[in-house]
Amino acid sequence: MNLFRRTTPWSLADAGARHAAAPDTFRVPSDAATAALAVGDRAKLVVVPRDGLEERLWVRVTQVGDPELEGVLSSDPVELRGLRAGDTVRFERRHVVAITPAVPPS
Repeated sequence: MNLFRRTTPWSLADAGARHAAAPDTFRVPSDAATAALAVGDRAKLVVVPRDGLEERLWVRVTQVGDPELEGVLSSDPVELRGLRAGDTVRFERRHVVAITPAVPPS
């Protein structure tokens, strides 16, 4: 852990609110799809920094609760400082903009 690492304050965009404002251009998964999120699935979130450009980042779901879920970032953000691949992110279903279900073992 780098104690001198600068961090950028951030929040998660409410995908449902963005979809309601622009339903033809900002698509989100169905309520049924977000309700079915399970450990191992990948969820895409929009991370909004206080300053700078927002980023869409994938997390692998590690815990499913109600209302909160938890996931681990799959890659390093480009713009955000203080977040890295492997970091834990807590989110709600309303934050999810895309889902890739886990591939079941064959």
